[in-house]
Amino acid sequence: MSSTTAEFSDWEYRNIALAAVTQCAVLVHELATEGSASRHTMRACLRPVYLMNPDSVSQLYPDIAEFNQGIQTLQHSFDSAGLKENAEVVRYMLGMLVLQQRLAGEKAMQAAIADRLQQLLTDSPDAEPMAEDMPIQALHADCSALARLYQDTISKLSFRIHVAGNPEHLRDHVVADQIRALLLAGIRSAFLWHQLGGRRWHLFFYKKRIRETLSGIRRKLIS
Repeated sequence: MSSTTAEFSDWEYRNIALAAVTQCAVLVHELATEGSASRHTMRACLRPVYLMNPDSVSQLYPDIAEFNQGIQTLQHSFDSAGLKENAEVVRYMLGMLVLQQRLAGEKAMQAAIADRLQQLLTDSPDAEPMAEDMPIQALHADCSALARLYQDTISKLSFRIHVAGNPEHLRDHVVADQIRALLLAGIRSAFLWHQLGGRRWHLFFYKKRIRETLSGIRRKLIS
């Protein structure tokens, strides 16, 4: 799919944000079961974490095509066969929505996360976080820093996401860091989804409308 500069409505952006959460969940599942995931897609998911006060939604998601896998997976998960096929991914996605709600009630924790992210940006002022040309070692370092942030904050909440997969991959500290970084990124996109009016009950009562919207977004991307 090609890059897009198409304008989207608030309703469409709401579902794009949910697809971004789903994309994070897809990558978590791939890392846990296969030990690797697309670095390009990972960067697209992680980049919004550092944009705490964006001017627009399009600044967070400048190329919607980067989230095509999340859009497709979310779209297919609204029927029984797709839900069964993507059961773990949907579980992670819903878990991140729950954690977003729990974090929303923890103002001190939110402030601590913002301070740590600002410190990460200050420590490397000449480097754009998650830049396309960043070396793999820098990606690992960024994921490690975000993973520590996740462990020091969100992992202290009463609700936790249990990631299932190959124990050998889950014991790999690089994979574990990438998973935690992606969970943090998913919660960031879940905050945007909520700010745009997204609620978990919409996933049950607006299934048809959401599925049709996702289909429309994909058509825009290929037009």
